[in-house]
Amino acid sequence: MDIEQIEAAAQRKLEEDRHARVTSVKAYAEAAKRVADLRADLKAAERQHLAAHRQAVKLGWSEPDLKAFGIEAPTISVGGRPRKAKTSSESRPAKDTEEEPSVQPPTTADEPASPEG
Repeated sequence: MDIEQIEAAAQRKLEEDRHARVTSVKAYAEAAKRVADLRADLKAAERQHLAAHRQAVKLGWSEPDLKAFGIEAPTISVGGRPRKAKTSSESRPAKDTEEEPSVQPPTTADEPASPEG
C-alpha cells in the first residue's frame, strides 16, 4: 500500500467532483439567465402586440374582424389603475364629529375583569 498514490488518487477524485459541481452550477446559472432574458423579451413583445392591437381597433377594426383573421388577441392589459366601484356619497350619513371608539384590552383567565367593563 503506497500512501502517496492513495493521496494522489484522492486528490484527483476530489478535483473531478469539484469540477463537476462547478460545471453544474455554471449551467444552472446560464439557464436561469436565459429564462430571465426570455421573460423580458416576452414582456416587450406582449407590449408591442397590445399596442398594435389597440392601433388596429382605433383605426376601425372590430374584435370579431381581428378574430376572423386568426390573429390572437393580446393576453395582457397595460394601462391605468383598476377602476373602483362607484359609491354614492348620499347613501352615507355625514358625521359631524368623529369619536374614537373605546378599546378595552382583552382579559385572560388569570387576570380579574376590570370593574369598568
